[in-house]
Parts: sequence; structure tokens; C-alpha cells
Amino acid sequence: MTRSNSVLVITLSAVAAVLLTYAVQDGVLVQRAEFQPAAPENDPAITAHRVLPQADPVDRKDVMTFRGASVDGYLRTDHRGQLVVDIQLRHWMDFYLSAQGEVPLDDLLQTMRSQIAALPEPGQSQALKIMDEYLGYLAALGDYDRDAEKRISQSGMDELAARVAWQQRLRREWLEPEVVEAFFHADEIMDNYTLARQQLRAQGADETQLAALESSLPPELQQLRQQSQQVLTLQQQEQQLRQQGASAEAVQQWREQQYGKEAAERLASVDKQQQQWQQRLTDYQQYRDSLALQGLDNQDREMLLRTYRSRHFSDAEQKRLNAALTLLAGE
Repeated sequence: MTRSNSVLVITLSAVAAVLLTYAVQDGVLVQRAEFQPAAPENDPAITAHRVLPQADPVDRKDVMTFRGASVDGYLRTDHRGQLVVDIQLRHWMDFYLSAQGEVPLDDLLQTMRSQIAALPEPGQSQALKIMDEYLGYLAALGDYDRDAEKRISQSGMDELAARVAWQQRLRREWLEPEVVEAFFHADEIMDNYTLARQQLRAQGADETQLAALESSLPPELQQLRQQSQQVLTLQQQEQQLRQQGASAEAVQQWREQQYGKEAAERLASVDKQQQQWQQRLTDYQQYRDSLALQGLDNQDREMLLRTYRSRHFSDAEQKRLNAALTLLAGE
């Protein structure tokens, strides 16, 4: 299963606003549209006990590398000590699990369990049970993908529909109905909508038919699609400006008109981070090439490269370095 901190999940009954946030991953701008819950922050019935990250086996800086944000989601109980099962609980689990590859899974699970241990009963036992079931579901879904070799990006319509159906079935086999509802209600609506839309397009449906299908979505998800389309349109407009030779100042002025000054400044900061990352990659690439020209043996060359990497890249960055260099070469 592909896990990313940019995955969008919402609860249909508690949507207040959509926020656009930005992060840099391997020098690539990632933009997220996030629905914010309307009530949990101020509802005393479900904020009686919220666990805040303390000293854990995992350094939160490691988990948050390239995320540029605080921990997603909440781990909490209500005034009776019952675990609050909502989309924020899934956010909390996904945040830590998405760090696999940067941090060993055992360390992540130890951190999650240490935070769960701070909950009162019965919420503590409920959280451990749901976490174990969720891990089982993710493992089963991963087994399906590996065994069937059916990845969404490479599948035909029939295979895609089969995977979505199997995914929804696995959720109900591993998780209690109320957990499936809280974690995946919006996801499943959008998955089914996407399949239906693709099937209509394959059948030659016109825009009126596609619009009718979209109108069947709940209002919150219609808003999400509209927001996503607006974001794509603005990105295309900015790209056109750059292709036409607009200066950095002109682009920034356009951003302020479209997003507001504060958001435009955040984008400028992301641009700077992106440029710095690209420059560091280029510097490393040039250093590596210069060593190759010196005729050093493999052991000496690798020792020098390892020293360079340790001085100029964090541990998490080093794990992404080969992939980032491949992308840079492709550009």
C-alpha cells in the first residue's frame, strides 16, 4: 500500500473548511487540500484526554522529515475514557506508519504504543486493538498488491475495480463496522465515484452525464473536487507565466493576487527550499563525477562519497538520494 502524508481523508459530518498546505519532498512541491474538523478542538466530551507526543523511541524530527508539519491527527478519549474513533485517529496512525523507510517499523510501533499507554482504560485497550487490526488490514492489502501485481497506476479498468472491491472487503474483514465508517467513508465514496466516472467516459458519456454523476456526491466532496480543479487551474496558469519568461517578482505578485500575501510568502519559501535542495543535489553530482575522473579505486571513492553525504545530507535525505539523483538526471 502506498502511504503518503499528502493523502486526503475527511469526515462528511464535521467539515468546516479546506486549507491548502505545501511541503517539499525530494525537491518537489507537494500541495495538499485538507479538510479541518469543525468540532473536536472545542468539544469537551471528546477532548477529556488527548495524548501529546512526549519523549519517544523515535525522534519526531525523523518522522517529520520532508513533511513540514506537526503530527497529523489525534489520539484521545472522551470523558468516560472511551477511545474517540474518528478520522483523526486514522490520521494519527498514518502519520507514523508513513515514516517507514526513514525509521524502522519496530521503532515506530514502539512510539505509537508508548503514546497509547498514556490513555486511560478502556480507551488504551481499544486503541491497541484497532491499531493491531489496522496493521493487519494494511499487511493484507500489501499482500494482495504483491501477489496479484495490480497497482492502481498500472491497472486496467477491470483490475482497478477488482482491487477497489477487494480493498473494501478487507476493511470489513479486519475492522469493526464503526471503524470502517469513521476511517474510510469518504474514501469509499470517492473510489466508487472515480470508477463510475471512468466507466462512463469509456462508454462515451458526454459532459452532462458526467456532471450529473458528480452532482450525486455529497456537498462536501463536490466542494473538494471544485477546490482540486481550482488548484490545478492556478498551477497551469503559473506554469504558463514562467514559460512566457515572467520574472520571479512578477510570479510572486501574481501569487499574492491569487492566494493572498501570507500564502504567497509560504510558496516563496518553498521555492527557496526547492532551489537549495536542487543545488545540493547538483553539488553532490559534480563531486561524484570529479572523483570518477581521478581514477580512484572503488573503495576509496566510496569512502569519500560516504563522508561527503554524512556532512551534507541528513540520514533521511541520504535514503532518498539515489531516487532524487535519478529524477535530476531525467530532467
